[in-house]
Amino acid sequence: MQLRHLPAIVGVVGLLVVPGTAAGESRPVASASGGIHWTIELPNPFGVVVGNQPLTFNAKKYADGTVSGQFEYHQVALGESFNFHVEVTCMNVYDGNRAKIGGVISVSNDPTLPPGMFAWFQVFDNGEGAADPPDQSGLVGFGNEAANEAFCNSPNPPLFGPWDVDGNVQVRS
Repeated sequence: MQLRHLPAIVGVVGLLVVPGTAAGESRPVASASGGIHWTIELPNPFGVVVGNQPLTFNAKKYADGTVSGQFEYHQVALGESFNFHVEVTCMNVYDGNRAKIGGVISVSNDPTLPPGMFAWFQVFDNGEGAADPPDQSGLVGFGNEAANEAFCNSPNPPLFGPWDVDGNVQVRS
């Protein structure tokens, strides 16, 4: 697992070192960010309506292969509300508009998915114009570190979905 922590800005008379420009560091080569929610009406593969599941995210991948970022996910299941904060450990962009993001859960109120477990998802940036189709997302998956890394490193589209989302997705490569 590789996490990227930005150094503090260092000031010297006549010289300013900006984060990401010091020797040995690299600039972002890909990024994904957004705030979305979705409703998956019946019929669907799950047999229940999946509704209003907010997901906010910000992830960057650097030329040296390191990543940074986080995502917040809110899930309502059987009337119970669960919240997850995830530190990004992997991120890849495929096809120029699809980002796969995964990481380790640092905060969770779900006893079946405690901190230390992993979560991942993928999003599609389908443009910004009124004539463009809506952005899309697959569902959030949960599991171990090996499954997380396999997810990020696979170019496969979602097994279920993708579904149209309300909100905005920005993917850059």
